[in-house]
Amino acid sequence: MPDKTKGDADKFFCLVIIFMLVSFTGWCIETIYFKIAFNDFTDRGFLTLPLCTIYGSSVILIYTLIGTPTKGRLRPLFARADKLPAPVKIAAYAGLFAVYFAIAALLATAAEFVTGLLFDKVFGVELWSYSGHTHNLFGYICIEMSLVWGALITAAMGLIWPPVEKIVFKIEPKAARAVAITFLLCIAFDFIFNTAYLCINGVHFELY
Repeated sequence: MPDKTKGDADKFFCLVIIFMLVSFTGWCIETIYFKIAFNDFTDRGFLTLPLCTIYGSSVILIYTLIGTPTKGRLRPLFARADKLPAPVKIAAYAGLFAVYFAIAALLATAAEFVTGLLFDKVFGVELWSYSGHTHNLFGYICIEMSLVWGALITAAMGLIWPPVEKIVFKIEPKAARAVAITFLLCIAFDFIFNTAYLCINGVHFELY
């Protein structure tokens, strides 16, 4: 758990760092996947920086709204399940993780839909398309990826988030603030540059 002595501003800066780590990890996953599956090495996402911010945004949104599976909003229910007989406890745990999975999938899908719609309609940039999937909505979202989102986020928030959070929240406040502000300025500059380039040239800037 994060250091309770930290102020809200310090916690915010730590979350910005985690947001950057998750966004970079998402960029790496997508880049490797498309290279292996389609031999396609393209610039993932809207930014020029190696970041897919939809990953970071989704994870931070879910953490803010419901926390981790056993330590977040569902924690009281997990505590009650602990007092049940073993077979019932297992079933209750499975049900609670299923609830978390459903909420995570829904929130991530909503974030994906809004992001895809925004960039398509406002900037004319198609960041991804699920048109090839049978069950899709305007190509922005599809059932298959919603299930993948739910599974990945549930696993990540249950297994990976706690140790990462513990490490990041141990960073000295001034250092965390400097790193977070630097990251935010880089993202802002990158976004402005890409938006200006798109408006002037009519196409999204590509490094390769």
